[in-house]
This record gives sequence, C-alpha cells and structure tokens, in this order.
Amino acid sequence: MKRSEQPPGRFSRDNRGVSEVIAFVLVFGIILSSVALLSMTGFQAMENYQENEQLQNAERAMDALAENYNDVLQYSAIEERYAELSLREGTVSTGSSGTGLNITVGDTVVKEDLDIGEENTDYINLGEFAYTTGSDTIAYDGGAVVRESEYGSAVVRQPHLKCSDDRAIISLVTVDADERSIQSSDGLGFTMAVENRTSKLYPASGDDVEIQVDSPTAETAWEDHILERGNWDKGECSADEVLVTVVEVSIDY
Repeated sequence: MKRSEQPPGRFSRDNRGVSEVIAFVLVFGIILSSVALLSMTGFQAMENYQENEQLQNAERAMDALAENYNDVLQYSAIEERYAELSLREGTVSTGSSGTGLNITVGDTVVKEDLDIGEENTDYINLGEFAYTTGSDTIAYDGGAVVRESEYGSAVVRQPHLKCSDDRAIISLVTVDADERSIQSSDGLGFTMAVENRTSKLYPASGDDVEIQVDSPTAETAWEDHILERGNWDKGECSADEVLVTVVEVSIDY
C-alpha cells in the first residue's frame, strides 16, 4: 500500500499561514500594549497637569485673599473683611495653633510686653488658616502666604516686615479660630473680624530686634525666604526704633 503524500507546496503554504497568524498576533499585541501605555501615560500627565493647575489657582486665590485681609494691618478703621475661595475638592482648616514667632527688642519679650496670646510661652502664635489639596498646603501665615509640601516650603506673599536703619516695622495678623475643617467642591465665603489691635513703638535704645521662628512646616520658609530679606540678617535688624503691630482676628465660615 502506498502512503498518501501531500502536494509539494502545501506544507510550505501551511507554515506560511501559521507564521502570518503568529505575526498578526504579535503585532496586534504590540499595538494594544502601546495604546495601553500611552493611555496610562496620558492620563497621568493629564492628572498631574490638573493638580498643578489647581495648586496655582489656589495660590492666586489665597494671595488675593491675603491682600484683602491685610487691609486690617494698614487701616485701623477696618474691622471686618470678607473673601471667597473655590475649594475644588480641597480642604480648608482653621485653628489657633500654627507658626510661632518670638520677637525681642533687646531684653524685652514683645509678647509679654504687649500681653497678647497664650500664657506660658514667649511665642506669638499666628494661628491657622490653610487650604490643603493632596500633599500640598497653602497657608495664610501672619499676613504672609506660605506653600508647604513634602518637598519643602516656599513664600507666595511676603509678610509686613520692614528693616531699615531708621525703623523696623513688624505687622502681624494672628488667627484665633475654632479647630475645624471643611471639604467641598464649591466656593465658600470666609469672614475675618478684628478682635483686638495692639501697637507699640519701641524708641531708640541701641538694641536690636530679633525674630525667632517655631513652625513644624513653615520654618524653612520663614528663616530662608522671609527673615533673610530686606536688610534682615537671620531674623535680626539694627534700627533706631521698632514699631510692632499685632492684629488678632477671628475667621467664620
């Protein structure tokens, strides 16, 4: 009996068909993988862009709010200010604990001399009014606006601190508010009301004024970007006289 034999070209045609199927599967797999990778990369880039845009908007909004609120430092007749923030799923928190400043003129501790704030400490507590999204926080800090993140801190708006040979001026807003927070996707209004205003001029005595900072998050921003500017030298200033103004406020929302 003779064995049946395949035509000479059939085997090669079958191999070619299998090769074409395998090639198609491989190419199709590469295309799907590429599309998936591009999609993931694109979505991540879009997410990062949206987060950065949200932070920049929050910085601009907090900066505008600070400019509005800081009117209480410049005009003694102003007792109240109102401002709005668009939270966009961020969180606003208020409280009475925050950055602390120990201000001395010679041997005089300004906090004790003005009899303001909590007892048993030489530090004037600036309180807390902050907007947080993700790991970034933008805080109204004594009249300044400070951005804090896991990578460090930076100053968006400088506080009212001046240093010249004739006079040093230190003007601060301290927040005394209930410990609370709120998260929302909508806009929210905040009313700042002046509770107390204290001001004192320390005449020429030959003594320097010095500011020391105690802050768990914004210490670098104050020491490197605020107290090293405008003739301040590591928080010290040599001036003929020193004017200190502290405005204590509450924030309701």
